[in-house]
Amino acid sequence: MVSPLQIEFHNTRPTEVVESRVRHELAELEKFYNRLMSCQVDVTAPEHERRGSLSKVRVDFGLPPEDATLLAELRGGAARRRPGHLEITAQRKDTAMAVHAVFNAARRQLMGLAPHAMI
Repeated sequence: MVSPLQIEFHNTRPTEVVESRVRHELAELEKFYNRLMSCQVDVTAPEHERRGSLSKVRVDFGLPPEDATLLAELRGGAARRRPGHLEITAQRKDTAMAVHAVFNAARRQLMGLAPHAMI
């Protein structure tokens, strides 16, 4: 990865458990897809702890231009927000499980690039 990993916490203090889970999931993803340019993770805890409150994890991956273009074509259109980026969000009660879910979703989306851009 060209840029260092960025992890931001909102409505909560940074925790070693979540940070290490992010680093582990990113390392596993990079074994599968080693062309990431950047990775920014935003972890948002619910403002008020209530029954059914969900933590939200959003990951923004920077992709090489040729992969971003190919991914947009495979998805059936242009990149929605930011060209050259893949943004994925997951919500779960357990923040670590939301991290796991968001990286699994990224892995599934990047699988479409396999014949073209994988190791």
